[in-house]
Amino acid sequence: MNGPDIKPIRKRAISDEIVDQIVDLIGRNELRPGQRLPAERNLCRQFGVGRTTLREALRSLATLGIVEGRVGEGTFISEDSSRHLERSLQWGLLLDEKGIDDLIETRLMLECQTAEAAAERAQPDHLAAISATVDDLAAALDDRDGFLEADLAFHVAIARASQNDILANLLNLTRNYLQQWIVQSLDDPTQPDGERRARLSLDEHRSIQAAIESRNPSQARAQMRDHIVSSSQDLRRTVES
Repeated sequence: MNGPDIKPIRKRAISDEIVDQIVDLIGRNELRPGQRLPAERNLCRQFGVGRTTLREALRSLATLGIVEGRVGEGTFISEDSSRHLERSLQWGLLLDEKGIDDLIETRLMLECQTAEAAAERAQPDHLAAISATVDDLAAALDDRDGFLEADLAFHVAIARASQNDILANLLNLTRNYLQQWIVQSLDDPTQPDGERRARLSLDEHRSIQAAIESRNPSQARAQMRDHIVSSSQDLRRTVES
């Protein structure tokens, strides 16, 4: 039986590349919860790195709860699969152009669908939850942390209003990406451009809310798409600066 497809690391001093590769292997189920990693000597040879670099990477993974060391037995992938899945979503986040493109595409596919479904299926309690998050956004225009919390809650509330458990769970799994998107695309609200972005975002959220409340699925999808495209432009400017 062939082992995981481990590739040599070109930049030998960068342990983060080892971390990224192991997280990717877990995400593709080539490394599974409870599986023992090869011995250090073998891993060093497979990655093409020294023992110090490897151990630094393993320490980072252990801190995240992705791997665990067992005295006398070796290093194992954590049994808590949900935990290291959540952690893996945080690694490599928005670090390059492809990562940003992938995230924009994923949000467009996932959240435009949840908005459309919410417009068709939302119950009064769902609409009340969405409305409450918009009120929280309006009250937090000068509070970056409060705005972030309300923004995230808005998108989660719409996913729940879709009444599609799989869609809602997918959004919940990617909420770390979504949270980082919001953080990166929002400027300091005490600065002129930060205030502009926050007010524009509030207007966009209100447009999505209105489309859902009016039971207009196509409009809800379009308004969500416009919001994602608009905020993605701010995200790109922030990351590229």
